[in-house]
Amino acid sequence: MFITLFFTTAPMAATVEELEKRVMELEKTQKPAETKPDLKPKLFGYIETWYQNDDSDLADGKVDNEFRVRRARIDVKGNVTDAVGYRVTANLDGAASTKAQLWDGYITYKLHPLALVTAGQFKYNFTLEGLEGTPDRIPVLRAESINDIATPLGTKGGSLRDVGVQLSGGSKDVLGLKYGVALINGAGLNTRDNNNDKDVVGGVSISPINGLTLGVSGYSGKGENEDAAIDVDETAYGAHAEYILKDIGLGLRGEYVKAKWENWNVATGAAANGVDQEPEGWYLQAAYKLPPLPNLQVMARYEDYEKDSNTDDSHLKTTTVGATYYIKNKTRITANYLMRDADDSSIVTAQETTAKGNDIGNLFLLQMLVAY
Repeated sequence: MFITLFFTTAPMAATVEELEKRVMELEKTQKPAETKPDLKPKLFGYIETWYQNDDSDLADGKVDNEFRVRRARIDVKGNVTDAVGYRVTANLDGAASTKAQLWDGYITYKLHPLALVTAGQFKYNFTLEGLEGTPDRIPVLRAESINDIATPLGTKGGSLRDVGVQLSGGSKDVLGLKYGVALINGAGLNTRDNNNDKDVVGGVSISPINGLTLGVSGYSGKGENEDAAIDVDETAYGAHAEYILKDIGLGLRGEYVKAKWENWNVATGAAANGVDQEPEGWYLQAAYKLPPLPNLQVMARYEDYEKDSNTDDSHLKTTTVGATYYIKNKTRITANYLMRDADDSSIVTAQETTAKGNDIGNLFLLQMLVAY
């Protein structure tokens, strides 16, 4: 007996092809799932502790070395919608007389992909180093020219922050353009306006090639109370260039900044008719991550700052050398040694010392910073 079995696969093959075709058609018609924006508040901040030793010729009773909690910040930021956001920063390292302070407190609105509106108290765009937060800065201290010109803008003291409204944005496709321009009270940090004039401050930068940034910034405003007998007009501008070669761990930077306070006597620290203060300065900086030790970065910076071009012997020249060991991300240990050469004018001052003129000496700083 012979039994013959016949199998045919043609109908089954046709069925599989039809199923595959239907699946492909369904995939084309289905819309991808929309990603919901993350609207949860984000908590972050940092704490910075120091040991410092000042070799300056200090007055009797002044301490030349100490441990410090130099900065402590708590930040909260987030969005309530796709377009509306916020940020609140608390400064917890103020003196006993000031205690905790509001550092940043603002609302943002995304007007356009290239335009963000910020309203409240914020850090404005002036100089490259002025925009950097402490965890982003390689040296422990800002350059003297940036600190002594940019920081006092806004009625002699705003910590590069003020209250107002700002428009900012940029586009990678347009030469890496970034910009920010603000209309502010110009009265300083956590302060109501003191005159009817508003200050204007802003900056713009481009990145024509990968790693290279070129930028300029400017400030113009009035720095006296509305009923003051003498008007103090303040103007400043800066220019910067930075070239970062990530592949070899090398970063190069330079900045120049100049200002003018009209009718201001720098020697007395008060308004004076017909007397102007005109400071200017520059610095060059290099930083290099050692290939055998990728967590270790060495840096050097040279700076020349003139407190007032109308006053003789008012230069402060500073050479800073240092090394940073990065523990994780921005958490680090940094040692800096500042070699300072000051002219003998009593108007010459320096950061983190009470000495003036040629009494200013070298400074050693050891920083431990934890960013969270």
